[in-house]
Amino acid sequence: MRTQLIGNQTVKLLSQLTGQNLAVSDVTPQIVFMTDLIALLRGVIHADQKETEEEVAEFQQTLNKLNLNNQKTIKVTKLLLSGIEKLKLYADIDNFLILLVPLSDSEKLLLFGLGYRMAMADSNLDGAESKYLRNLGDRLEIEPRYLDVLESSFKGNSYNAGDLQELCELVDPARFHDLGTVFVNAADNLKTALSEIIYRVPVIEVISEPVVQTSPMATGGEYQKLQEFQIRKRSLLDQVNHLSLLIDNGIDESLLPITFRDDIQAIKHRLESQRFRIAVIGEFSQGKSTLLNALLGEEIQPVRAIPCSGSVSVLRYGDRKRVICRYIDGREEEIPIEAYQEKTEIPLEAALENRSDELLKNDLLEIVFEHPNLALCRNGVEIVDSPGLNDHPARSAITAQILKNIDAVIFLTSAAQTLSQGERDIIKDLQRQIVGDNITPLTNLFLIVNFIDLVRKDKDLQQLQALVNIFGYGKTPLLSGENRIHFISAQSALDDILEGNSGIYSQSFHEFKKAIERFLTDEQGAVMFQNITQKLNDLTQACVNDLNAAMHSVETKLPSSYKQEILEKIGEASGRFTTITKMVKILKQRTVDSAWQSWDQEKQLWKSEVLERSKKSGSRKGWQTQHNPIFSRDALIQDYVNQFSSTLQEVINEWAIKQLSNVIIPKELAILDKGIQEELSALNSSFSNLDAKIGTKFEDSFKPTFNNFDASYVVAFAAGGGVIGGGAAAAAFFLIPALALGPAIIIGIVAAAILSGTGLVAAMADAYYQIANQVCEAGFQEFEKAEEIMKPKIAEFVSIPFLDRAEAVAKLIKQVISECENSLELEERKHQGNLDQLRSSISTKKQDFEKLLPQ
Repeated sequence: MRTQLIGNQTVKLLSQLTGQNLAVSDVTPQIVFMTDLIALLRGVIHADQKETEEEVAEFQQTLNKLNLNNQKTIKVTKLLLSGIEKLKLYADIDNFLILLVPLSDSEKLLLFGLGYRMAMADSNLDGAESKYLRNLGDRLEIEPRYLDVLESSFKGNSYNAGDLQELCELVDPARFHDLGTVFVNAADNLKTALSEIIYRVPVIEVISEPVVQTSPMATGGEYQKLQEFQIRKRSLLDQVNHLSLLIDNGIDESLLPITFRDDIQAIKHRLESQRFRIAVIGEFSQGKSTLLNALLGEEIQPVRAIPCSGSVSVLRYGDRKRVICRYIDGREEEIPIEAYQEKTEIPLEAALENRSDELLKNDLLEIVFEHPNLALCRNGVEIVDSPGLNDHPARSAITAQILKNIDAVIFLTSAAQTLSQGERDIIKDLQRQIVGDNITPLTNLFLIVNFIDLVRKDKDLQQLQALVNIFGYGKTPLLSGENRIHFISAQSALDDILEGNSGIYSQSFHEFKKAIERFLTDEQGAVMFQNITQKLNDLTQACVNDLNAAMHSVETKLPSSYKQEILEKIGEASGRFTTITKMVKILKQRTVDSAWQSWDQEKQLWKSEVLERSKKSGSRKGWQTQHNPIFSRDALIQDYVNQFSSTLQEVINEWAIKQLSNVIIPKELAILDKGIQEELSALNSSFSNLDAKIGTKFEDSFKPTFNNFDASYVVAFAAGGGVIGGGAAAAAFFLIPALALGPAIIIGIVAAAILSGTGLVAAMADAYYQIANQVCEAGFQEFEKAEEIMKPKIAEFVSIPFLDRAEAVAKLIKQVISECENSLELEERKHQGNLDQLRSSISTKKQDFEKLLPQ
């Protein structure tokens, strides 16, 4: 949404519609979209001067499917329903346009798609309804061909298949993921309707159109495997949509539990939001920006710029060029394209000198660059560009942020100085963060040696290749998999791509791209398809099991006490959930208290360790500097401040892994897991007894759920593996609080203290010690202040596994209660007669599900 177009007029109009004195901060994209949606749907309803029962039902159903869960949004929506009807916003086109203009092209199409669906609610798209939508679409400059395909397809007439496919891509729910659930759910609703059209309408008019090549990378079958992957993904999504329709129908007839809708929607969201994410990591001046430009086939990244510390750049597909800045405090702003380079740059001198005051002052979290014509991004790939900060202490925190949900990591080094000690340390840090302390080879790391064109002699090239291969695949291999090491010249490859030439360097770069593509599709993609297919099969089988139980219930005459018995079981399920919830609350707080107590006990040891290392200058674990306190005192202070932060981070990480992840949290989780198991086992046994007593088949429906429940969360917290992905995840978490020390502040304090002194002592060794000691003293003062920030983060971290368990139990209990309520509803339907029709309905649905199971 183009939020910059939400101005005072918008706020004033929404205030009139709601009867509230709204501020700019109250007008969120969700509120604007909800207003537009309600007004458009009401406009369609009133266009032909009559309101049918079908239209009212469709209107209510459309709003219900948005699944509003924010109380503020729900309250405003209720006010809008009244205000829009009272002021007839849908008829006041000039005012309506004020609220429609901020929508992006995709959001407008999403809105009009739901409008056409509303128009067909009574199975007849009236001429007045069509005219209303057409006139409004013209005012918004929506392409007529999109309105044509919407109108034709919803009416059941022939349509342009290419236009419909393009429209489906423009309203893909994944596009709206960052805008929130209102947009995603609306897109889900429309996409389901469009999927029904594809299945229902037999006559498809196909119009061939010339292929527009937007860049040199679009030629020659580029990224064919990625294109095939996208086709397969769409095919799998069609299966998901089909299963979703069957499940919705079963739920509507009280034959399936409502939790199955959540399950299929979770699978659908996982598939729709799937994007391959590639992180590009490397030190400054290794040609990272040039590599990115060569991958994209266009000079997007400013080659001489260095992204700000604490922020990353994300390059992805969008229907138009735009740049979005996201800040640490949650703010977002769209900036002009020409401001992109300015946003990503910091002074070269500051980066090379590691000046923390320049590197850390920015509150920018990430910059998202969307582009419609990048071949790689159009084929479902996002590229995450890391800042090249060299040895800056923020490096580990930034790489930890980048590695979230990353499929492949490209590490770039230079042929001029291959794999420096700093680079080796970065790679080891990557390895630790990806696979944890039990170091194993990385399957998703690609080691790329750039500037290979500078190596002139064959002998030098052979030695370089041998060195890199030993590092990657030596006695303790770092890499695993084929074609993980490549030697390229990014600049030569980019020149060839832009000029349409082909040479030795463009060929080697092409081989590198193909290796990345094969890895994404044949390894990562294959695993994703396998997992989703298994989840679909499991869910389909669960539906079959429930329908079998329903058929058994129809054929079984239950005793008169069945209703009371089932109501008692609903009460028991609720009671056991309350017991588990209390356990979660008590044990979670006990864990937080233990964590804080351990923190306070260990804090002095951390200080002692930092002081000890500050004295061991020159040793492996000691502080290092190439500067002296007389001629380059400020640079020496800078070195020591950076190393103070790094050392403190390291000791806190060790505590997080050894104490939090492996002792404190697992101890209380073990108690909670045992308690949950006892409660659920008793509940399962209770339903087994009920089946034996009154002849129901609840156990057939619940048994798979109860059996799989432990695996749903316990496997992630296996003994010895740490918490939430192992010790590496714990360490990554605690890098962020450590950075709250604010090295820039410490530098100022230390510098002021030293410069205001009467002079250094005569002995050079004493001068080093004096500066190191003052850095530590000032640093620990800042550390004490930062504890107020860090302790709540500890509580948040240790609470995660407890809250995950509570959420898993809540889902299971919700299914149990839903199954019970369905049983009561089914028994009522039995007493209403026409059992043959009921049997036929259940049998037909069961067959529909069984057709989806693998033979």
